[in-house]
Amino acid sequence: MPAAELSASAATTATPGASASGGYLPALTGLRAIAAWLVFCNHYPMGPIPPPGIARAVQYLVDESHGLPLLLLLSGFLIALRYDSGTANFRPKSGWRHYLLGRLARIYPLYALLTLATFALLWRWQSPQVTPGIVALNLTLLRSFFDDYKFTGIGQAWSLTLFECFYLAAPFVLGLQRRGLPLWLQPLILLGLGTGLVALLAPLSLHGLFGSHPFMLSYTFFGHSLEFFVGVWLAGRYQSGRLGSPAGMWRTVGGVWLYFAVTVALGLTQAQYHNPDHPLTLVLNLVGLPAAAGLLFAGLLSEHSKFRQLLSGKLFQKLGLSSYSFYLIHAGPLSFWVYESLPGFWLLQLLAVQLVSYGLYKLVEIPLSKWLKPAKSTMASAVQKFT
Repeated sequence: MPAAELSASAATTATPGASASGGYLPALTGLRAIAAWLVFCNHYPMGPIPPPGIARAVQYLVDESHGLPLLLLLSGFLIALRYDSGTANFRPKSGWRHYLLGRLARIYPLYALLTLATFALLWRWQSPQVTPGIVALNLTLLRSFFDDYKFTGIGQAWSLTLFECFYLAAPFVLGLQRRGLPLWLQPLILLGLGTGLVALLAPLSLHGLFGSHPFMLSYTFFGHSLEFFVGVWLAGRYQSGRLGSPAGMWRTVGGVWLYFAVTVALGLTQAQYHNPDHPLTLVLNLVGLPAAAGLLFAGLLSEHSKFRQLLSGKLFQKLGLSSYSFYLIHAGPLSFWVYESLPGFWLLQLLAVQLVSYGLYKLVEIPLSKWLKPAKSTMASAVQKFT
C-alpha cells in the first residue's frame, strides 16, 4: 500500500489548481491513514455471521470497507506528478537507476524484515507454509501471481505486487501517452493482456499462476490498473491547473458519499450472493470505487474543506506517514500477540497496532529507507523529505 510522498519545506496546505511537482500535499498523506483504517476494518476478525437483521447488515458493510483503491490511486497520482519527464521517451525524470532505487528503498526493507520475522514465527509453529519456494516467492514479491500462494507470509501484503508492477510500468504508461496512446485505452489493453495470460497459463495448473479470470481481476495489476490510471489522469489535470477551483465542496462531499454508497452496494451484493467473484462485486470493486475515489481526490486537490483541514493536521500526518508499517502488521501472525493479549475490543486493538506501527516507522522504516535511498543533491534533499 505504499505511495510516494511529496514534501516541501514550506506549505502546510496546497493551493488548489497549482502545480505541486515539488510541493507537499498534506491532505493526501492524511488520507493514507483513512485508507489504512478501512483495510483494518476489512481484515478485522468479526466472528460468525449474525442472524438476518441490522447486525448482519452492519457486519457486511464493515467487511466491505476497502481502502486499497485509495492507496492505488494515490500511488498513480504521486508517481506521475513526480516522475513524468514530459517527453515521449520511456525514461523517468530522475533516470531509471534513481527511480528504481527510490521505489525499492521505500517499500522493500521493512517488508523483507517483517516477512522474515513472519516466516520465523510460522516455522516455530511448524506451519506447512515454510518452504524455500514459498519464502522465495514472498521475498521476490512474486507470490501474488499464484492463486495458491497469494495469502502466504504477510497475507495482506499481496497488494505490494500491484504497486511494484505499476512502478515498472509507469514510465512506459507516461511515454505511450506522450506518443499518442490515450490514457483511457491503456487499462483496456492491460485487461486484454491479463485475459490472454489466463487463457495461456490457467490450463497448465501451475499452482494457480493466472489461474482464473476472477483471480486475475481481483489480485493482479492487469485487473487493478484502473485505480492507477485514474491517479495518473488526475496528476495531469492537477499539474496543468485544469482541476480549477470550484465553488463549494461538491467534489469532496460527493466523493465521500459516492465511496460510501459503493461500499453499501458491495455489502448488499455480498449479503445476497456470498460470492466475492460475482460480476457485480467485481464491477463495483474495480470500477465503482476508483470512480468515487477519483472524485474525492479531485475535491481534496481543488477545494478548501473541513475534511481537507482535518487530514492536513499534525495527527493525521503522523498516522499517514506510518500507514505502511500499520498495513504490514495489522493482520497476520505478527498481529496475533495484540489480539491475544488485549481485550477483544476493536478500538483498543486498533490503537495498540497504531502505536506499534508508529514506533516501527520511526525506529526501523525511516533508517532502513535512508540507508538504501540513492544519494540526492542538497537542494533535492531540502525539497523532498519523504519518498
